Amino acid sequence: MSRVERKRLEKEAKKNKKTRLFKSKDKEAQKIDGVLESDTSTKLAPRLDAARDEKVDDIDFVTKKIEDRFIARENQNADPIMKGLGNKQEDNDDIKMKKMSKMSMKTADKIVSVEDEEMRLKRRRAYLDKQGHVDSGEISPITVDDIRTEEDINLGLYDRSPEKEIKDIEHNLESDININEVKHIDIERAPFEDVVKVAESRIAAEKIRHEEQKKEEEKILKQEQIKKEVLEKELREREKLKTQQLNLDMGQDEEPKPEISSKKKGWFKKKMSEKDKEEVKGLEEANKTQDTSTQENKPNKDKSEEVKAQEVKEEPVADVVMTEKKIESVENNEEPKKGGFKRVLKKLCIFLIAIIALVYIAGCIVFKDRYFVNTNINGIKADLKTPGDIDKLASDKAANYKLNISGRNDVKDSINGTDVDIAYVKDGSAAKIKEDQGFLAWPLAFLDKTNIDGKLNVKYDEAKLNDVVKKLNIFDKKNIKAPVSAFPRFDEKKGDYVVDKGDLGSTPIEVSVKNFIATSLKSEATEVEYPASAYKSQKNKANDKRIEKAIAQLKEYDNVKVVYDFEKEKYVAGTKDVSTMFDIASEEDYKVELSKDKVREFVRSLSKKYSTYGDAREIPSASTGGKLKVTGGIYGWLIDREKETDYLYDLVKAKKSENDRKPIYAQTAITRENQDLGNEFIEIDLTKQHMWFVRDGKVVVDTPIVSGNPNRGDATPPGIYPLNYKTRHATLRGPGYASPVSYWMPFNGDIGIHDASWQPVYGGSRYLYAGSHGCINTPYSKVAQFYALSKKGMPVVVHY
Repeated sequence: MSRVERKRLEKEAKKNKKTRLFKSKDKEAQKIDGVLESDTSTKLAPRLDAARDEKVDDIDFVTKKIEDRFIARENQNADPIMKGLGNKQEDNDDIKMKKMSKMSMKTADKIVSVEDEEMRLKRRRAYLDKQGHVDSGEISPITVDDIRTEEDINLGLYDRSPEKEIKDIEHNLESDININEVKHIDIERAPFEDVVKVAESRIAAEKIRHEEQKKEEEKILKQEQIKKEVLEKELREREKLKTQQLNLDMGQDEEPKPEISSKKKGWFKKKMSEKDKEEVKGLEEANKTQDTSTQENKPNKDKSEEVKAQEVKEEPVADVVMTEKKIESVENNEEPKKGGFKRVLKKLCIFLIAIIALVYIAGCIVFKDRYFVNTNINGIKADLKTPGDIDKLASDKAANYKLNISGRNDVKDSINGTDVDIAYVKDGSAAKIKEDQGFLAWPLAFLDKTNIDGKLNVKYDEAKLNDVVKKLNIFDKKNIKAPVSAFPRFDEKKGDYVVDKGDLGSTPIEVSVKNFIATSLKSEATEVEYPASAYKSQKNKANDKRIEKAIAQLKEYDNVKVVYDFEKEKYVAGTKDVSTMFDIASEEDYKVELSKDKVREFVRSLSKKYSTYGDAREIPSASTGGKLKVTGGIYGWLIDREKETDYLYDLVKAKKSENDRKPIYAQTAITRENQDLGNEFIEIDLTKQHMWFVRDGKVVVDTPIVSGNPNRGDATPPGIYPLNYKTRHATLRGPGYASPVSYWMPFNGDIGIHDASWQPVYGGSRYLYAGSHGCINTPYSKVAQFYALSKKGMPVVVHY
């Protein structure tokens, strides 16, 4: 359904409900409705719509009100840019607004509905006929369906182009605008709202177009102003450079004259290029155009801005005048004179060139038979020397020659010239070096040093050299170290794997060493160092891509962690320790494999740190009454390395972790406190032949004893030992004897504490002639007390 059709249906619905088309809440609208209802002056026939109350139009009053509203609405929507165009533009706008106001008298603002206007038209024609006038009716009335809609435009049903409508509007704005002619609508039959809205939208579109056109003009003016300023600046710079060049050429010493003659000005204008004249002319025309456009479009512009524009306009002219003054001040004739400075400079340059040429020629003569400066031949300084001088110096050097060589691992070697029969042969080799050097390039020799080695004819005995080389320190086995290829390792500081560059090693290559020494002899070098080519190189470098693959395999074990519990201390075997348990084939293909030998090495290091087996200890001695240091024995904690290695290997291989791991011990001590001794121990003094039971530093029981007989080789060994166990009624057996005892407490293999009924007395020096096979013979009454106090594992301290 079209918009016009929808509007017609709305109007019919309103008429059926006896409503008016225009409603207003203000008192003025209500007054208009009252006037329309009460006015009966026209005495026209009733309307066709019988359902609506009879009303008479007060045409003049309604037309005036609609005209006032239209003008007020136009003033509110007035374009602010159009207001600022100037006095002339404002006058044109006033005329157009007045025409629009008049036009509003002809618009459909006063129409209430199409049906009402048809009735009013009939009444008007009837009135004219009654008065004797004739209504022309030249324009055929247009119904509401003939109004242009958006759907008609989209469907192409309206054949009148928008460009034609815009041109008609532009033409009507300059003349007496008739909105009805623009719309091609019969004013008497057009509905109020459609005609007014269409007209207003056309006027608004026209104002927008004018606004955009105005903005485009301002943009163009701004661009022209920027171009003008750039051109003026370029012209000033060009004239300034010309003036400076002229002053330099003429060597002017006097100040320019202040007055300007017309003749000199003419000369200046002749000197100006045609391009410069065109630019000046263009600037003047641009200034005129700018001034004219500024006066037409901006009549209310501030005086300060006009003054500023005038200054910009006059600035190039001032620069031209100043340039003319500078030129005229140095002009006495038509052609400027050249100053003496340039002549002096030219003479100076010629003089310098001549001096340089003479020096070069003299140098060529000098160096024709002499070596260049900064030249060294076999370590001999050859500056300005002749080939004959070099022959003599090289021969003297060979007679007293000695070669010193340094290498890796602080290796030092030396070879005397007499060891290899070194000598210099005068066969023209020095002259050949000078011939190759030439003489023309002698100035370049001052820029860099030239070392010429090995071109003099130096001979030596090769067989003797081979013998000397074999005896060099570089081939000594203690100085040889195999190179180690780069390998991955765990960096504890970085907390990640890094690539270790390995070790270059110091394994010499005999052939390379010999060749290097031979070259050094020919060049008569005195201090040299074995090069890297003289040693065997690493097989794999740090940039080997296989190392990254090996690191990735090692990182698979990053989560393996074994926490060992040593009571007083815990040790965490993490990534750093686990990484050392792998074999990495760095000399081959970097294959990663868990090694049992390296696991065993880790367990050995753990045992070395936490096992106390056989450690020296300091005891509160009952024998001496103070601290006594005792060494030897087998007392203490001892990790079973093989069993712990097997367990740890399986744990790491399975990528498992374990907390509070207690290692497998081959032997344990009574405690980890107080140097593993605890608070009680048995002390035996072999010198005093006495034994004590000490608890918390105090003697609980003591007794004299008889120890092993040292004269028969059965002396009791000193040291600290654990009490293995204790038992009653044992028989002690040995070579040629079997002795039953009531109390048996072994602490060092078959050596222990027991009663000895065969001993009549104890202590003193009896052990020297009636001593035991190593055991501690104790009186029966005392051994029972020791037996009752002792316990398995407690320390037994034996000392002299």
